[in-house]
Amino acid sequence: MTGEQPNRAMVFVDGNNLYHRLRERGWPTYVEIGALAKRLVGGRQLTGTYYYNAPPPSGSEHEARGKAYLAMIKGAPDIVFRQSRLQPTRRADEFGTYTSYVEKGADTAISADMVRFAAADEYDVAILVSNDGDFAPVAETVRDVYGKLVEVIYFKGSRPFAMEGVARMREFRQGLLQELDYRPEPKRTRRRPQRKRR
Repeated sequence: MTGEQPNRAMVFVDGNNLYHRLRERGWPTYVEIGALAKRLVGGRQLTGTYYYNAPPPSGSEHEARGKAYLAMIKGAPDIVFRQSRLQPTRRADEFGTYTSYVEKGADTAISADMVRFAAADEYDVAILVSNDGDFAPVAETVRDVYGKLVEVIYFKGSRPFAMEGVARMREFRQGLLQELDYRPEPKRTRRRPQRKRR
């Protein structure tokens, strides 16, 4: 890390991974990524927020909402959106055949950005929001070659143990979402009950 600015942090959000972990727990999935990044960085300097995800498949029940969410992220001035793609695969089970989708390109893009920005000395700490242990070699490279720290934001019950020893582990807590997404209702003025005239 540089001695001049030891607290510069850059946030990398694996959007598909984040969505599925939130949905598994029944937590809100419509997260304001810019606000999330600021909360994760805390008192450090935020040097960039990068979000990686694929558009939902056409005809899916979540297509309209998913596209609206991605449009919001694309329009945010403080977030860089990296679009990946969904690869359809035909599968079969006891109920018949169906199409499942596998995201392609996001992990590669995240890895490339983490290394590229580390080499350009644009951060001291990479905050990675993902439960994917496949990022361990990238975290190790960022640490050993460029002297940067990686923080992994993981969910309880799906801790990426492959990241142990190469990254700082931080648990994603539901309270963070409540702070980000809670919209208080406008306060109602209490009126005194009117007495009936006799």
